Amino acid sequence: MPIGTTVQILAWIGNRIGKPPGWERIVRTVAAPEKCREMPELCLVRDDLVFLAQPAVQVGWHVTFFGTYEPELREIFRAVLRPRGIAIDVGANVGWHTLLMGRLVGPAGRVLAVEPNASVRQRLEDNVSINRLSQVAIIPYAMADADGAVDFFGPAAEDAGSGSGHIVRGERSSKQATVQVDARRLDAIVAEAQLERLDLIKIDVEGLEWPVLRGGEQTIAKFRPFIVFEYDARFAARGGGAPRVLADFFVRHGYRVFAIGRNWAQAVDRDHWPDCADLWAIPSERTCQPPGGVAAILRSRAKLEA
Repeated sequence: MPIGTTVQILAWIGNRIGKPPGWERIVRTVAAPEKCREMPELCLVRDDLVFLAQPAVQVGWHVTFFGTYEPELREIFRAVLRPRGIAIDVGANVGWHTLLMGRLVGPAGRVLAVEPNASVRQRLEDNVSINRLSQVAIIPYAMADADGAVDFFGPAAEDAGSGSGHIVRGERSSKQATVQVDARRLDAIVAEAQLERLDLIKIDVEGLEWPVLRGGEQTIAKFRPFIVFEYDARFAARGGGAPRVLADFFVRHGYRVFAIGRNWAQAVDRDHWPDCADLWAIPSERTCQPPGGVAAILRSRAKLEA
């Protein structure tokens, strides 16, 4: 059966059943991302938004075959973002999460989508434009703990690992061709944007989470936003974000941190930090009460701990 026909069948099934146990393994066997390299870009409608998906690239592959990508994070976005809200997407990639943020805050809200990789940023711009999200501003900088030029590894948007772009510090790998990009502190970006509130920060920067947090410390102290970020021990040394350092930062600022899974949420601290997880930092004085999903799990856990 031609790969195009196979893709259509698998995508039709996956968009209806999601990811039951074993299904992703079946799809990877038949139509792994590398087998989809010759496929054209797809125009998909998901969550009432148009998304231009590349089936050979991680985000596009998941959206094509399963209808979504990182649904547990999207549940959080729906929980905390309301019309007129403000969010910052640090490491926006091609805009999968940016688009949902834009729809949730509406025309009177604002989203700052930060993406330093020029190739990937073009696809972000295309996705924002096709959805006419004028409330989304695209920021072409890398986020760091100091302003200035930095070396950046930025794969092409068509590469399977296009989402792995990151600032390169110290000794460079011979396999990583870098370019110089401008880096800014999150505090500087927020000041320039003249934000009067901030509800959510999402950070996905391949191990450079700690410099982003350090560069946004004033913003975090002032606005007390919810913070969602990815932690992977394999890459944490790039930015110096050891569990102890991150945990102490959030304790100092009065946040509780939860590791988020598809159907669970578990409190973490410096002595019980996951090796790889999406983490949700919640300011101690704030709550969210949406129905279902991750938030319901957190409410149940809070009752047990009370």
